[in-house]
Amino acid sequence: MDHLITTAWRAFWVGLGASAVLIAQGLLTPSSPAATAPAPSVEEPAPYVAPKASAKSADPILSRNPFESARTKLALRGRSAS
Repeated sequence: MDHLITTAWRAFWVGLGASAVLIAQGLLTPSSPAATAPAPSVEEPAPYVAPKASAKSADPILSRNPFESARTKLALRGRSAS
């Protein structure tokens, strides 16, 4: 039990020291305008230009209905013929 209390006491002091360092760094940092980075200029974004359509599609699978297959077409043809 004494070991647990000793460990907790040391952790308390380590945490207190770390918070003191962070507070000191926040108070001692230079706040001159020359030390800060310049504000980014606000420009209008470039207009979007759609890519030109090519003769061959890069995604032929996406250009057709994925639920329609060759079997479905054949089955429908067979039913309509009878």
